[in-house]
This record gives sequence, C-alpha cells and structure tokens, in this order.
Amino acid sequence: MLRAEVFAVDDTSVQVCWRFAPPGRVHVAAGRSTASVPSTGGPGGVVVGGLAPGTRVRVAVAAAGWAWAGHARTLVRPPGRELCRFAALNDLHIGATEFGPVRAIREVDHRDPHAVRCARAAIAEALAWGAEAFVVKGDLTQEGRPNEWPVVAGLLGAAGVPVFAIEGNHETQRSSVDGRAVMRAAGVQLAVTPTAFDLPGIRVVGVPTPRWHGDPGWVTREAALEAAELAAAAPAAVLALHHYPQRFLLPTLYPPGIPGPIARRALNAWAAANPNTIVIAGHTHRHRRRDYRGLVIAESGSTKDFPGTWTGYVVHEGGIMQVTRRTLAPAAMEWTEQGRRVLGGLWGVWSPGVRSHRCFSHAWPAPGRTAA
Repeated sequence: MLRAEVFAVDDTSVQVCWRFAPPGRVHVAAGRSTASVPSTGGPGGVVVGGLAPGTRVRVAVAAAGWAWAGHARTLVRPPGRELCRFAALNDLHIGATEFGPVRAIREVDHRDPHAVRCARAAIAEALAWGAEAFVVKGDLTQEGRPNEWPVVAGLLGAAGVPVFAIEGNHETQRSSVDGRAVMRAAGVQLAVTPTAFDLPGIRVVGVPTPRWHGDPGWVTREAALEAAELAAAAPAAVLALHHYPQRFLLPTLYPPGIPGPIARRALNAWAAANPNTIVIAGHTHRHRRRDYRGLVIAESGSTKDFPGTWTGYVVHEGGIMQVTRRTLAPAAMEWTEQGRRVLGGLWGVWSPGVRSHRCFSHAWPAPGRTAA
C-alpha cells in the first residue's frame, strides 16, 4: 500500500513523501504541475513546484499500480519583496549511535554514522533550496566530547555560507568540553551568551538556554534583557533558543523546557522590545507552534530522528515564511523512516505534529518598523 502525505508547503510548492513505493517510477501531480522520481523500493519524496500562492491543489501519487490522492493549500506569500533566506537546524547529535529510549534502533554500518549523513544531507538540501546562512539551535553533539567537535565543525564549516550556532544541553554536560575554538577555526560562530547575527531585513538573536552541567532550560533576567535590547535594534527579529518556553512552572511534556514563569518573563520582554519577532526552538525533536502576546513560538525537529527535517525561513519586507521539509536523500531517509516505530509507533505520530505548525506565513504586526 502506497502511504503518502503532503509533508510541507510553501507559497509555490508542496513536498510529498511516502513510506514505501515499489521499485520503478513514482509519479506525483500537484494541480497542473508534475514530477517523476525513481524508487528502489522504500521511502521517498519529491518537491513539486510551479504552484500559485494561497491556492488549494489536488495532489496525486501513482507507482506501479498503487495510488494515493489528497489536497493541500499553498501558503500566502508575506507582504513586500523577498529580502533573504536562511535555514535552521537543531539536534544534530553528532556522535550518537542509536535512537529511542526503549528498544532503540541502532546502526549496523558505522563507517558513515547516521547523525553525520543526515546532517550532511539536510545542509545540502537547504543550500539547494536557497539558504544564504544557517542557524543551528543547539545539541550539535551527543556529549560535547573532544572527538565530536571536529566532525561538527567540518560539516558546518563546509556549508560555504555563514553559520551561527548556540549551545544545547548536550554541549554542557559534565563530560563536555568547550568547542568554541574548534568551531571558530572552521569559520563557525558558537555563541554562549546572547549574540546577534544580522541578515538582510532580519536580526537573529541567539539566546543560549542550557546551564553548564545542568540539563533544564533557563534564561536569566540579564540575558532576557540583553536579548531584548538586541532585538529592539532591528526592524524584525528571530530569537533562537534551544529549550522551548513552557506554558507552566512544571513541564507537562518531555523533555522539559524553560519553566513557565521564567519563560514568560523573557517572552514579555521580547514582545515589548520588538513586535516583529518570532521565537524558534529545538530540544523536543518535534514540530509545534503556539502564539504568545503576538509572538510566534515554533519548535522544530531533529535532523537525525524521524521525520528528519530542516527548516527554511524566507524573510520579506512585511513578514516571514517558515517551511519545514523532510530531508529526502535516500541515505538519510532510510534511517529516519525507521524512527517512526520508536516508542511503539507513538513517535511517528508525536514528532511530526501538524503541517500548519511546520509551515506557515506570518505578517509582521508593525510593518515598516524602524530600529529603536
């Protein structure tokens, strides 16, 4: 049975993925646009472009007598002209050899570890999409070990575009070492305090949330105010965190993020500093969006765990568009698709979330705002 879905949409294209297709050609039609790709028998996907913004299209997939059909709506393009594109990655976990807390899936061939090949493929596909820079939201390594940092630095340094990264809790364990010198030698900026990274039309403010030798997320009052000042000095801002802001004091989901009162203190400061702000995070390896006082808060999944994603941002004069796509390279997808069965199959439902949380268009509430 051909189990297909429209995983991602943007203003002019859809990404269609399937769990299994028999050997041969897979034909995909979206509206009047078509694409055809080979299958060796297994998971796969394709991006079909040439669509009109804000349009509902019928999507059909056919392969060796099997068929699937559904519908999707392309995103409305944000107001104004496009200014830049960048991609965000998180939870690369370079050094990991398995995935899953119970009955983990494990690597058979360690010559090209899954975390490395998934990150490499995600970077390549984001560059082909048009990413002019990368923002990496923590957990670059599995344990912050000396042998892991050179691999991360090599991957990110080879991207050929600016790369800005922050620490995650896996870089601040008791066994971790400081990787800034290794990353700096590869041309990658690794921030451990609130730091600004400017692109046309947008300022990315990295806000490291882990505590050294401590797993729970945190944002000090001083760090929140420093990040607010950085965001205020730009027409629009993206606040990049590793831990997600919790709604309540105690976590209702695993893994825990930033406790609610601490998170709200920071979010209130950022919303007041610049209404043209979105907050992006990782850590949970899932995809979710919520809104708080006009701020969009979006979590994105891991490059190496099902569904295996990277997230693109298209900055316009009057807003920003987020599109989260699965990495389609066969060497990556053959691994990530196995993760669907982790936790008795719950991970396959939990991690992807819903498409409207992965892909959306957000108009700035204060268009034409000038820096404070």
